[in-house]
Amino acid sequence: MVNAILIFIVFLIGLPAMVMPSSTTWLRVHAGGIILCAIFTLILGLFIWFDTLTTRSKLEFIWGKETPQVQSLLQQRFNCCGYTNSTSPPFIQDSVCPNAFIAAQKQGCVADFSNFANGYLDIIFTAAFGLVALDALLVLCVACLVKWRREQERYRHIDEKVGFGGL
Repeated sequence: MVNAILIFIVFLIGLPAMVMPSSTTWLRVHAGGIILCAIFTLILGLFIWFDTLTTRSKLEFIWGKETPQVQSLLQQRFNCCGYTNSTSPPFIQDSVCPNAFIAAQKQGCVADFSNFANGYLDIIFTAAFGLVALDALLVLCVACLVKWRREQERYRHIDEKVGFGGL
């Protein structure tokens, strides 16, 4: 939410730069805001990426706090028994794991459960890194525009000195 508000504010800062075609001050402020947004987005993406490295241990804590009904639904969804295996923590008896013999033959839910969670997190942090790349391209475009506007101003001053001020 904070990142979205920051991006919107930077967008609003960029509006005067479009309206004033000869000014470079607003463009420089806009470029600074884009860099700030890119750094913030990069930090968010890195935070989510680092979170994916500890997904298994965090999900084990979540698994242990869930009710037996939720654990049973997860076992049915992923066709597995228990979290690590059928004994650690103990499986919940349901249609997938009706007894200890069948439960011992099935794998634990840890791999499927963490892969399911990481799939979404991978998409989110990859999108964040993609936005940072777009921000970098936008900063380059703004830098080119600032350079072009400075050249236009320089040529305007040269024309005024030579006497072609009205062109």
